[in-house]
Amino acid sequence: MSSSKADRDRLLRIISMCINVERKGGNPFEVEVKEILDTLRKYLPNWKILDDFILDAEALNSIASVINLQGNWIKQRSTSLYVDPLLIEFKIKTIDTRQLVNIFVKTWHPIVEFESLSKKRVNEAVDYWNQLLPLTERKINLPEPLTDLKSTTFEDLLKEKLVSGESFNEMLDNLWGELKTMSSQLEKVSYWDFILAETYEETIYRAYMTSFLVTYGYASMEVDSIEDEVFVCPNEERKEANPQLQSISIPITIDYETWKRMRGN
Repeated sequence: MSSSKADRDRLLRIISMCINVERKGGNPFEVEVKEILDTLRKYLPNWKILDDFILDAEALNSIASVINLQGNWIKQRSTSLYVDPLLIEFKIKTIDTRQLVNIFVKTWHPIVEFESLSKKRVNEAVDYWNQLLPLTERKINLPEPLTDLKSTTFEDLLKEKLVSGESFNEMLDNLWGELKTMSSQLEKVSYWDFILAETYEETIYRAYMTSFLVTYGYASMEVDSIEDEVFVCPNEERKEANPQLQSISIPITIDYETWKRMRGN
């Protein structure tokens, strides 16, 4: 059996995924090392030309780098006394109720605060209000209300570049297509990689439109709480919202300083 383009493409995707984990600092255990090694073992007898063997060696080297990252990942968490949340949950479920209550009592340090309003403070408040000018006199210094309000047409918004001549649905479809293209190999894209643009204004616009992609079912968001990273995952077809499922909001702050740092300015 001769090597095929599909096999080579598979190796290229493996290499790209490993490089992405190494550069982005993602969780190295998301890479299925055993499955990939089985794939390389299956493909090896099919290689016939030198380029195929070079590609195979590069893929193997990428996997070795990921395994090294996994070792460092474990070493770092073991030295920092990291405890898996699932392990903590399991431990709590297996502890006797009386023992759990005793642990809670020993570690609970409530802060007690008592606030009261003294007679002196009440008298001060009454004196303050009695010394205020009547409302009719204080009203003299208030600014006059605006009376020359005018309506703004869509053409005016276009002229001021506040809106685009492109329809909202078209802008949403274009961004959806861009997300599909970026995630064609990795199936998901880093949120910051997707929205980051040359200017701060364009970055805000892309973040704003991405929120509609998720809300309208064009994409979903995936949060890696351990690595503190957010991913955007496109849907092949738009999914209608299920009213029985509770939606979750993910607040992400995008200020100017954050944009500069992400851009490396």
